[in-house]
Amino acid sequence: MTQWTGPERRARPRTRRELYIDAFRGLMALVMVQGHLNDALVSPEAKAAALYQLQLILHGSTAPGFLFASGFVAGLPRAPLSLRASLRRARRLLFLLGVGYALHLPYLSLWKSLQQATATDKAHALSCSALHVIAVTQLFVLALQWVAGRRWVGAAAGLALAVLAATPAVWASDLSRRLPLALGAYVDVQAAPSAFPIFPYSAFVLAGTVAGAALGRQDAATRARRALVGGGGLVAAGAILAVALKGRVEFWGPSPGYALLRLGALLLLLLGVEKLVRREEGRPGNRLVWMLVIIGHETLLVYVLHLLLLYGGVLWPPPLGRWAGRLDLLTADTVVLAAMALVLFVAAWAWHRLKVRWPQAAQILLSFLTVAFIWEFLTRPW
Repeated sequence: MTQWTGPERRARPRTRRELYIDAFRGLMALVMVQGHLNDALVSPEAKAAALYQLQLILHGSTAPGFLFASGFVAGLPRAPLSLRASLRRARRLLFLLGVGYALHLPYLSLWKSLQQATATDKAHALSCSALHVIAVTQLFVLALQWVAGRRWVGAAAGLALAVLAATPAVWASDLSRRLPLALGAYVDVQAAPSAFPIFPYSAFVLAGTVAGAALGRQDAATRARRALVGGGGLVAAGAILAVALKGRVEFWGPSPGYALLRLGALLLLLLGVEKLVRREEGRPGNRLVWMLVIIGHETLLVYVLHLLLLYGGVLWPPPLGRWAGRLDLLTADTVVLAAMALVLFVAAWAWHRLKVRWPQAAQILLSFLTVAFIWEFLTRPW
């Protein structure tokens, strides 16, 4: 490769998305993969070591970064969207929600899931993952854009702060246990083992949409200045709030101070990624940036594929299951992570090329796989 300027676009491209956004998404996706890989494959002895505990602290912003980046892209287009564009986006978000539930199914049969699934299975099936909170929050933003019009950015920012402020009270209220499981799973971690309940994680998606609207449409200099001021301000506010709430709200969980610190750090990291991409853009041999951008452009595929490789699903057992809980940290973070990153990149590149070269064929293939999966789930007796 002599020179590369970003993912190929369709013959009629949509609104242009700058490379730093996809590079940021790709970085967040790869760090997320590394965290899940360690969680699944590293031995209990290695997890007790100080180095593993340190990387757990660093991974506290990985998932929020993934959510923030998804919201950033959603906030870029001018709003409110046309009816046709809104329906197209709503359809994609509902598909995302469906994929989230499909990954949690106990069996590839509706009837077997209803009759044989245990209470634990059902709680897991209805738990709220990253895909759930992204889809639900962005659907709400879509409605907010229609209701509030051009004032939606301020409304979304206020709502994000309200979610963060309400999180400690919601987690302490036991509200989720008084709701049906399908709804309670979205509220907190009490009713179901939800990794990303709406409180507080929808705030990261909302903050991402606000950042996309306020920063993504600006020139590079204005964006850098605003990101630096905003990121520094959020870090300072988070630190002050964390000290004020010390002893009253758990810092590593529902603390608004912890959330603001992570949001500020994400804005500063986004600024750093943009500077790196702009420095490397157009240079021969910028393969790392190229890989990050391709992975960031196809994050849904990367997200689903890495979970299937590590944890399996209703279609097959986990290919890496034989090494579950058996590896040391160094092996997991070098050999296995490099191999998985290569597999994920090749899959993302192939799918991206298919969408660019033969978009109708890609859409037909995706529709066929979706219909076939739903048909099997609804018709298989066992």
